[in-house]
Amino acid sequence: MPKVTLERVTPETLPVYAPRLGAILSAQVLSGVSNNFLLPFTASQATEVFERNAAALAVAPGPGGAIMWVARLPPDDSPQPSVDMDGNPTGQEDIVGSVLLAFHVAPNGRFRTEVRKLLVDERYQRRGIGRTLMLQLEDAARAHGSTLCLLDTEQGSSGERLYNALGWSTAGVVPNYAFEPDGKTKNSAVFMYKEL
Repeated sequence: MPKVTLERVTPETLPVYAPRLGAILSAQVLSGVSNNFLLPFTASQATEVFERNAAALAVAPGPGGAIMWVARLPPDDSPQPSVDMDGNPTGQEDIVGSVLLAFHVAPNGRFRTEVRKLLVDERYQRRGIGRTLMLQLEDAARAHGSTLCLLDTEQGSSGERLYNALGWSTAGVVPNYAFEPDGKTKNSAVFMYKEL
């Protein structure tokens, strides 16, 4: 297992962590991973992606709520610098990844949860950090009564390979589902699920 510590994010800590998480997201968008966004993608847009989860994090785990974690490097590991899209230091350089577990609101689907925004800083990928975050998410989903977890990801992505390795099943593929960040090329989306 990688040497990272997982920390649960609160509505109070989220605004402090959002610039760093926004920098991780921005780097991925710039490298061609859409994550639902097109270029140009500003630092404020990237930060807002995370800040708008504050209300869901304030709700107890269950319908309409969410749980979010960040992965931090250990104190003896020197983090690399982190700057936002405007070149401003973000702080919290030891945060190298995050994931959010969202709980469904519909009365007939309260047993369902959804994975949102699994991110790992590209400079720290292939160290098992995404796997560690996903295993934590799955354990928490089970502990809060979820029996079915859903997600979607870009076909052929490193995310799809990770989810397959963790035992997720493919429900289907939608061709030409979303634009790449350049706004020209379309990619296909894989919809996946895991019974917990």
